[in-house]
Amino acid sequence: MSLYSLFDIGKSALLASQTALYVTNHNIANVNTPGFSRQEAILEIASPVAMRGGYLGRGVTVAGIKRYYDKFIQTQLLGQYQNYGRSLSINHTLSQIEQVFNEAQNMGLSTPLLEFFNAWNEVSGTPEGATERNVLLQKAQSLILTAKQMERTITGVMKNTNEAIEQMIGRINAIASGIATLNGEIVGIEAGGAYGSARDLRDQRDTLLNELSNLIEFSSYEDQHGAVSVMAGMRNLISGSNTNTLSGSLNEDGYSDLILDGINITERITKGEMGGLLAVRDDIKNGSLQGLRRLIASLIKEINIMHRQGYGLDGSTGNNFFAPLQLAVRDYSAGANLSATITDAAQVSLDEYRVRFDAVNNYFIYNKETGALVASGAYVSGNPINFNGIELVISGTIAANDQFTVSPLTDVIRNFGVVIANQRQIAAAASSAGVPGDGANALAIAQLAEKAVAGLQGATFSGYYAGLVSSAGVMSRAASDSLRFDDNLLTEIRNRRESISGVSLEEEAANLIKFQRAFEAGARMIKVADELLQTVLNI
Repeated sequence: MSLYSLFDIGKSALLASQTALYVTNHNIANVNTPGFSRQEAILEIASPVAMRGGYLGRGVTVAGIKRYYDKFIQTQLLGQYQNYGRSLSINHTLSQIEQVFNEAQNMGLSTPLLEFFNAWNEVSGTPEGATERNVLLQKAQSLILTAKQMERTITGVMKNTNEAIEQMIGRINAIASGIATLNGEIVGIEAGGAYGSARDLRDQRDTLLNELSNLIEFSSYEDQHGAVSVMAGMRNLISGSNTNTLSGSLNEDGYSDLILDGINITERITKGEMGGLLAVRDDIKNGSLQGLRRLIASLIKEINIMHRQGYGLDGSTGNNFFAPLQLAVRDYSAGANLSATITDAAQVSLDEYRVRFDAVNNYFIYNKETGALVASGAYVSGNPINFNGIELVISGTIAANDQFTVSPLTDVIRNFGVVIANQRQIAAAASSAGVPGDGANALAIAQLAEKAVAGLQGATFSGYYAGLVSSAGVMSRAASDSLRFDDNLLTEIRNRRESISGVSLEEEAANLIKFQRAFEAGARMIKVADELLQTVLNI
């Protein structure tokens, strides 16, 4: 081996130390960068050269740069981000609903409902008293205003939830586009077979995947070229450098469903913030909101039935106290129209119905809550359809698969109001002969407060409302506990990742000194080799 080989060994020491210093500095610079994985220059002995006395070393070489990364922990992290996102959105939304039913601060319906029935009791004791009658009307108005305010707040929460879903769709598409772009760059860089050369891009992609998993439930896998494919709702969201756009489509309730690759995936998304918003939206619609509307609808129905049987001070009878129930219709037909009216309030069950027609004009009416078939038959143009105290009249031409929904609850609180013209029409008497001193009918109405109501599954008005309050509180508490658990577990998994992939400033500072000294020694080696060469040349 010639003297010049010393220069090669010194040069290898310089280059290896320089690379190691570069990697160390890169780690230190990214100590606070989210998602960054610590890197390390892997040094190897350079291939030795054969000599008569054996093999002599030729210095050091950089075999590659290692990225400290645990795929198993990353998979756990993605899954827990999805759980955490769901818990976060559910807790945030249900805490708002709990405030609507906050009886501790007299913000709910319990007090107005109690005072309303107490006012009827006062009227029964003094049926001819104008003061008692006016107080009853005031308490009725207080009950109405409270119910309307509660519904506005709940529907406002649902509106905000739906807007959050629509905004989240845009964020998901933007993140998906970013991941697809990184896929293309990673595949291009690693096409030469130098696996791991796209280390920083892989960290960026993992960060986006974490952000995406916080928003929506998905599964993913990495192909042999290094590209990650992402599937949401069993449909491709990301495939290589291509994406399918997630979009929203209004459903029959006027809320956004998720459409991906032409398929409705709403029911398949249960995790992430999106899954939480979808779940809590349905829980509110079918729970708190529907329950409040059913309570008011039952109150209107029972009070009006009883009030129509009594007599006012002016001798009038057959009057409703509250505005009678009306049916709301949603039209999903090709061109037909359907009108629905209540023919017998006593028979109305307060359930919602779906009306469907087949290709030969047969109609099928289903209870939306139970799914049971309520009525069916051959539709004859011009003939009304009657069932459960409801009459349906259809105009226009019926086509196959035309559908309608009929609900006595949708507009019940919006239409909630007192309709008697003045306090003298309050039907306190049970008979015309008993006017003005008879308060039997007012007492019977007051006693409705303690009677089981068929439309409320046999509960009393106050008992049913207490169930709504309890349910809102229990669900909010459960959501809070779930969020706390998922937050703690997410923190634990993050800490496990940091123990492997995180940067330690103390360790990197020690590496700086170590590789600095190695660089200085390599430079010294070259200087010594130069001095030896000068000595030889001067002989």
